[in-house]
Amino acid sequence: MNATIYVPDIECHSCVRVIERKLHGLQGIEKLKIASEAVDVEYDEALVKPDNIVQMIRNSGFRASTEPFDRKTMKERLRDFRENRVKYAIEWQGVKYTLIVFLLLAAFDLLLVGAFFRGIPGFWSRYGWWLFYLDLSVVTLGAALWHFTAYRAKITCMVGMMIGMIIGMQAGLMVGSVVGAVNGFFTGAMVGMLLGAVVGGIAGHCCGIMGTLQGMMAGLMGGTMGPMISLMMFSNNLLIFMPFFMALNVLILAGFSYMIIEEVVEHRQVERRPADFQLFASASLIVTAGLTLLMLYAPKSAFLG
Repeated sequence: MNATIYVPDIECHSCVRVIERKLHGLQGIEKLKIASEAVDVEYDEALVKPDNIVQMIRNSGFRASTEPFDRKTMKERLRDFRENRVKYAIEWQGVKYTLIVFLLLAAFDLLLVGAFFRGIPGFWSRYGWWLFYLDLSVVTLGAALWHFTAYRAKITCMVGMMIGMIIGMQAGLMVGSVVGAVNGFFTGAMVGMLLGAVVGGIAGHCCGIMGTLQGMMAGLMGGTMGPMISLMMFSNNLLIFMPFFMALNVLILAGFSYMIIEEVVEHRQVERRPADFQLFASASLIVTAGLTLLMLYAPKSAFLG
């Protein structure tokens, strides 16, 4: 008998080898042909059924079905997101948490930071916009990590490397550019590079060493590029540039969450265990407070005064 098993997660030769090793050990498999998104199987119906083959592939961490997988367009996905709130309960919860935590961080800046440091001449004119961009960076990066860790699923190597790369690069770029604009290249690069490499490496670890390395390399690159951008544009309309720069970074992180839905959650049996609001809010507040103190007290470039 012949059967076609649809496997949309076949991304590289390593994926092919994993599936081959798994199915060659299954009694009744006579011949395999693995293409980009499907596995053609010749099998002995008396020894094995298509459902057994599908389950074996799923046990290896791949989506598999005897029917083709439908993939929604972005327009269809957004409409489904608006209309089907039960299906996207975690995503709607994440949107709510993100907005609330951003307001909490803004209140922290206005009430505590402003109260303690208002004696510094020109405090708000010098630090105001950068505290706002720091809050925006922390809360959006935190929301992306919260969304990713809300699902417990096996991650393919390609998706895992993308996860590490996006988180590492965006963390390094966003935080590095903010700290670099206030403190100069040395402090901005050190903070952005270390934070980006650590966070990117941890996020990319979901698929093993390849994702970890990809996340660390992206953090290293983003952490040094972020402050470089700020310093090169410091006397050339930096404050006009920053809203566009930050908007694109936030858009990329929104696309990251879209990727998580498409590649990790859709058509999978995943365990949903989102972190509670207290953890998200307290982690964001601690990171923001630490980075704020660094911006205020860490060494500053003589060029910035």
